[in-house]
Order: sequence, then C-alpha cells, then structure tokens
Amino acid sequence: MSRPRDGGRRTGRKAVARLVEEEIVRAAAVCFGGVGYHATTLETIAARVGVSKVTLYRYVSSKEELLWRVFERTIEAFHGGLEAIVRQGLPPDETLRRIVHHQVRMLATHLPFLAVFFSEESGLPAQLAQRVARTKRQYDRTIEGVVRRGIRQGIVRDVHPILLVFAILGACNWLYKWYRPDGPLTPDRIADAFVALLERGYLSQPHGGDAVAPVLRAIERRLATLERLARPPATGQARVGREARRSVRREQQPGEG
Repeated sequence: MSRPRDGGRRTGRKAVARLVEEEIVRAAAVCFGGVGYHATTLETIAARVGVSKVTLYRYVSSKEELLWRVFERTIEAFHGGLEAIVRQGLPPDETLRRIVHHQVRMLATHLPFLAVFFSEESGLPAQLAQRVARTKRQYDRTIEGVVRRGIRQGIVRDVHPILLVFAILGACNWLYKWYRPDGPLTPDRIADAFVALLERGYLSQPHGGDAVAPVLRAIERRLATLERLARPPATGQARVGREARRSVRREQQPGEG
C-alpha cells in the first residue's frame, strides 16, 4: 500500500512544481513588460512570486531562460489557436473573422506576455531570436494562405495578400499598447468592430452589404421613372406633368431610401 501513497505524493509534488513554474514565468512576463527585461533582476521576480532566489534557481537557470519561456508560452498559445481555426476548413471570410477574434482575445488575456513578445526580442540569444523570427513568418504565411484562398474564390478583394495580413495583424496587435482589462470594451466588442471595419476594405462583397440593396433598388426605380417621363407623348402634357409629380412623390415616401 505504501507504493501508491508514494506515487500519489510524487504526482502531487510535480503538480505543485508545475504551478510554481507557471507562476514564475507569469511573474517574469509582468516584470519584463513593466520595467523592461534589462532592468528586471531575478531577485525582483523571486520577490513577486514569494520565493527565495535559491528556490527560483530550482526552476530556471538564468534570466535569459525565463525570457525564452515567456516567448515560448506566447508562441504556443497563438499558434495552437490559429491552427485549430484553419483546420476547421471554413470559408475564407469566416476563417478570417475567427482569426481576428482569436488574435484580439489572446492579446487581451495575455497582455504581459505580449508586451514582452513585441518589445524584448533583442534580449534573446541570436539563435533563439532567429527561431522567433521564423515562427512569426510561419504565422503570417498561415494567414496569408487563407487570404489567397479567399482571393481565388472571389470572396476577398484582389490585393497583395501579405499587405492584407499585415493590416489585419497590425490592427489587432496594437491592443497591447492601449487595451485595459477594466475598460469599457470587451475583447468580443473590439473584435467585432475590427471585423466590421476591415471587411469593408478586404471583402469584394462585405458581409452585411445587403443592407444597401433596398437603397439601390429605390434609386433604380427613380431613375427608371425619370427616364420614362423624360419622353412624354405629344398630347396630354398637363396630365403627364401631374403623373410625374405624383410618381416622384411616391418614390420619396419614407422607407424608400
């Protein structure tokens, strides 16, 4: 009976160790993002977690390793979500909407990590910095593939695909500078607004564009009426004039445009 109990204790210790490690990485992200990587010390991170520096060294060997772990966590979270969206095989326009929501949601819920990811890459060793750069390019190319598919299907406007990718990610990524979790805007509201604004630019037929159809039909009816009345018969001019005025008034009734 002792072996199961020993095994249970080991499992429990591993679970606690994982929690402490996650807390250390999160504390590092907050400190690096708040005062900068170079200004942060391991003592500062240890104090934030509530452990000694000696205990901290049981989990990480250096501040440089902690910086990489922050980058690694960020990359895993973003890539995992993006790949799950693309694997669903949805139409390109819906895929792009979901990508925007994913990007905004991840930024809003991982602000400390993103502040480090976008500003502290220079603190990484050259080999790891190159790895991050390759990962970023891969992320961009995945979205570019969705854009190209949308262009081929006539859903997305025929623009330079990578420029559209940069426009989408640029709009979303800037959240790390201005978003406040206690502010009035939720991630979903922000994502919905970005989708509404961006789709007007990148879709050949923007989602929700049918709202303008009644207006266009009303204009077409007015033009047809004016064209017909512009060539009245030779007789009955007064009667035609009255019909023209009545027709125009009918076209101008509320709800017609």
